[in-house]
Amino acid sequence: MDDVKLKVREIVAREVDDVKGKGIGSGVECFACHVIYTVMSECGIDEATAADLLSQVLSEDPSLNDRFIQAMEYLHLYSRARALWFYSKDRVEKDDYLMMHVRNAIAEIEYEAREYGNDAVFRRLLLSYLSTYIAQIIGMDLHASTEELYYLLRKKGELEEEIERVIKR
Repeated sequence: MDDVKLKVREIVAREVDDVKGKGIGSGVECFACHVIYTVMSECGIDEATAADLLSQVLSEDPSLNDRFIQAMEYLHLYSRARALWFYSKDRVEKDDYLMMHVRNAIAEIEYEAREYGNDAVFRRLLLSYLSTYIAQIIGMDLHASTEELYYLLRKKGELEEEIERVIKR
């Protein structure tokens, strides 16, 4: 497995360098997915294993992890002129901003668990996951994917039943 991790590290480093060097952004919808699919293809492994190895490699190499996030931000934010206010901040400001909002979200979830119970929180988290998943696979923003999901929930009773079934398990 060490040989595979070394190869994955080389692929990640190459792809990170290619973002600015070759400007791969034009045909890439998602940088992380692009890297995962490249790892899959070049290493002959499945998507879950490629994603796990990517996570391991980035966790074990803080410098590569920093370069990876810079490449991702460059491609997803700067080159697409999105969230430039966030892109323009230094890493400390970004980390502080993100941590503040993550802690706020955790506090909201804790409050809802106390007020409405764990089933309500699980439903909220499940719907958030589904919205994020839809956004990822279609390539739309999260707000639009959330509206699409709620449209399905209102239209199709079986989806609501399926979600209730998952919550009750």
